[in-house]
Amino acid sequence: MKKIISFAICILFTFPLLAQHGVNFRDLSYEQALAQAKQENKLLFIDCYTEWCGPCKKMMNEVFPQKAAGDFFNPRFVSVKFDMEKGEGKELSKKFDIHAYPTFLIVRTDGTVQHKLTGSSDLEGFIERVQKGLEEENTLPYQHQLYAKGEMSKQQLLAYKECLSEANDKEKAAQIYNELLEQLSDSDKMQKEFWGIYEDRSCQIGTPLFNYLLSNLTSIRENVGAEKVDNYLFPKYQKALNDYIRGFQQENSLPVSELKRQVSTLNINQQEILTEMANLATLVDQQKIDKIAKIIETNVTKNDVKEIIPYVMGYRAITWQMKEPDTTHLAKLGTRLVKKIIPVIENKASSLTVEELYDYSFVFLTLEKHISKSNYARLAAIGEKVIPQLPESQYKMFVETTFKTYKERSR
Repeated sequence: MKKIISFAICILFTFPLLAQHGVNFRDLSYEQALAQAKQENKLLFIDCYTEWCGPCKKMMNEVFPQKAAGDFFNPRFVSVKFDMEKGEGKELSKKFDIHAYPTFLIVRTDGTVQHKLTGSSDLEGFIERVQKGLEEENTLPYQHQLYAKGEMSKQQLLAYKECLSEANDKEKAAQIYNELLEQLSDSDKMQKEFWGIYEDRSCQIGTPLFNYLLSNLTSIRENVGAEKVDNYLFPKYQKALNDYIRGFQQENSLPVSELKRQVSTLNINQQEILTEMANLATLVDQQKIDKIAKIIETNVTKNDVKEIIPYVMGYRAITWQMKEPDTTHLAKLGTRLVKKIIPVIENKASSLTVEELYDYSFVFLTLEKHISKSNYARLAAIGEKVIPQLPESQYKMFVETTFKTYKERSR
């Protein structure tokens, strides 16, 4: 059970960093920033964001305020930021062809774009991405010129494709990627220097290239490194199985039976986790709701609530997928689970955390059709006892609202 907590609903607390020596974003217009960069003999770094963009806020609140960020950026760049939907940002969005957020630009003092990055990262990963764009051979102008001359090697084509992907130039990146694949031999595809072909978004479970990877896993592991390959495979299969468990699989998804078969051949460090996920996905696919309910009942009294969340997800997915559900049977199952779970949280009420209350809220949302007024009253009483004692957090408000709803439903 403990092995599959990693894909359960997680409570992620985000606390703004208090460092006062992060990236120095200056209040300058674009032209003023260019002039200042020229005066200081630096490059211009532009954060292109929008107010509604979550990853933009994460970068601004968690990454850029860090001292290590300031240590890297401030000596190298004049840094500015613009909301792409307001003021001067609207014109800059057109000028630099910005379509994804956040986008980050490294601009030379003559106004040419040296490098373009899209998407958020943790600080270490972001600095690595920016550092790459400071090296001449990785810059967009250099790569465009080299490609136009028809002088790119296979390794350079891969680097060009990765540079275009970073810049969110999807169409051109796909063109270069396909050109590269046509040139690669089977031996090339097993070499470390071409590992990047598998990291392209188009290489998904079930595609010919991914199947080639599976067929040559031993050789590729030897050349690339087992840890790197395993860390690539695990999230791929984790997501595919999790989609089935949550009922979100696509019509063209591989059958669960094939996913399970492939998982059994991987022999990766996270094998036990994927095996347990595959078993649960199989139960969901076969609509074994009684078995899943039994697992929830068995484990709810002895384990952390997070450990039953995946099974609750599977239970919910089955109820969604049933074409002609036996409502009487589902009502009996749901009522039985509610009667089993409520005493558990009553017994440990004094030690409940906001995370546990949040997770239990998901459980009861799944079972809400089977909760009586009297049981809602019991849940409301738990909330009245526990919530006032909890420390303030961004999730406490959600829990308070949820348990207020329980009280209203008890009337």
